[in-house]
Amino acid sequence: MNRIANRARVLLLFASALLLGSSVPASALVLHPEGEPNLSTWTDRPPDNVTGQWANIAGCVAISSNCVITTQHQSGNLNTLVEIGGVTYTIDEMWNHPTADLRIAKLFGANLPYFVGINEQTNEPGQEIVIAGHGVGRGNLLQTPQGKTYGYKWGDSTSRTFRMGTNRIEGTLADSTIKDLTSDVIIADFDGLNEGDSTDYETIPADHDSGGGWFIKSGDSWILAGLTRSIELHYEEGHEGDPNHYIFKEAWFRERSDPNELHGDRLNAVRISSYVQWINDTVPPVVPGDLNGDDYVDFADFSVFVHFWRRNDCQWPNPCLGADFEPDGDVDWPDLAEFAYLWLDGNRPL
Repeated sequence: MNRIANRARVLLLFASALLLGSSVPASALVLHPEGEPNLSTWTDRPPDNVTGQWANIAGCVAISSNCVITTQHQSGNLNTLVEIGGVTYTIDEMWNHPTADLRIAKLFGANLPYFVGINEQTNEPGQEIVIAGHGVGRGNLLQTPQGKTYGYKWGDSTSRTFRMGTNRIEGTLADSTIKDLTSDVIIADFDGLNEGDSTDYETIPADHDSGGGWFIKSGDSWILAGLTRSIELHYEEGHEGDPNHYIFKEAWFRERSDPNELHGDRLNAVRISSYVQWINDTVPPVVPGDLNGDDYVDFADFSVFVHFWRRNDCQWPNPCLGADFEPDGDVDWPDLAEFAYLWLDGNRPL
């Protein structure tokens, strides 16, 4: 089989073993040297605390004040722990999509200050995205015997460093199957820095980045366009296409046999716009006035309200945990009146 035909075959064989819960160390976004952003100065991006960790084996994204969304091909049940914003939560309820690689979990007692909306438009191709994940990122260079670099090994530490990078959506694909889960996906590739169709902080996910968000800008807000699902795999030299000789702990941006030829590894994500109805029907409504995430309105919520009394910095996406009911940026008498109405209206435990 010639190299071009073989690559076409490889592009159809997204790594079903990749990004699943396994015994290999957790890794995350791979970025080029001199191409990794400084998150303290890069401000035009989603908030850090929108992205969480799912049982230390995958990622998740907050889409309401008490719910996260992730992929379901990794393990997960009601005993799974979710960490987001530096806080660890247990799961109150969980819903798996019947066919697609999607899962929504309601976090017990959560009132998340940062969350994103979902993309409802089918205009993803060509849009630049921000991808988020946790882990060690880039490892050693991958080089030919002649010393030409064609990619990177993945890091092998258990570090959970948070990273963000950018890429561009190249296209879409319907009904792509991994682990008996069939999903619509959006596709990108890993270009060399300052070559091809690369972005400023060109990145590609790695092991255990499943469920991490692909975000696009909509007006002044960031919304969720996809959830990392899988990437292109490779084979040992001399064993092209042999399933017993595939390798996946690498990220390529050039062709190994000819590093002068660009070869951006393909990556894909579950396409959120295909599942808007299911997501909206599944995410439970938040109880009005519930400020501590226990589905009731009582003295515990009043203590949260008092904590934010007279604050005047309650702008989105951190509206003082919902204490700014109007919302107009501050917590004052009209907000107290609204809170009292919601409390007395019956949103309290029986």
